[in-house]
Amino acid sequence: MKKSFILILCGLLFWGQTFSQTPDQKAIKKVCLAEVQAYEDFNYETWASCHVQSADDQLAWNNPDGSFGAESGWEAISKDMKDYFKTGKKENLKLSSDNFTFVIHGDMAFASFNRSAQNIEGKTTQLQEYRTLLKINGLWKIMAVQAYVNYPSGK
Repeated sequence: MKKSFILILCGLLFWGQTFSQTPDQKAIKKVCLAEVQAYEDFNYETWASCHVQSADDQLAWNNPDGSFGAESGWEAISKDMKDYFKTGKKENLKLSSDNFTFVIHGDMAFASFNRSAQNIEGKTTQLQEYRTLLKINGLWKIMAVQAYVNYPSGK
C-alpha cells in the first residue's frame, strides 16, 4: 500500500512538471502561435509586431523543389513579407501546433514545435518550426524563424 502511494505521488509530481509551463514559456508559446497565425492570415501588422525588427532578424525556409531560402535584416524581411502578403494566395488552413520545447537563458530563448496545416481538401502538411527570441522591455519577440515543411506529407 505504501509503495503504491509513493508511486502515485511520484507519477503526479512528474505529470505536473511535464505539463506545467513557466510564465516565460507561456509568453513564448503565445508569441510563436500569434506569429504563425498572422502569417497564415496575411496580417502584416500583427506578424511584424511579433518580431524584434532589427538588422539581426533572420528567416530560413525550405521550398518544394528541395532548395531553401534565407533572408537577413528587418528591412529586407519586412519589404518581402509585405509584398508576399499582397500577392500570395491565402489558403484558409486549419492549424494546430504541439510538442513545444523551450531553452531559456536570461533574455534569450529558443523554441521548437511541430505544426500541422490542414487544407480545405482535408490534406495535412507537417512542419517543423524553430524560433529564436529576445526579451525586450519585458516582452518576448522573435529574432529568427526557421520553418521547414515536409512537402510530401500534404500529398
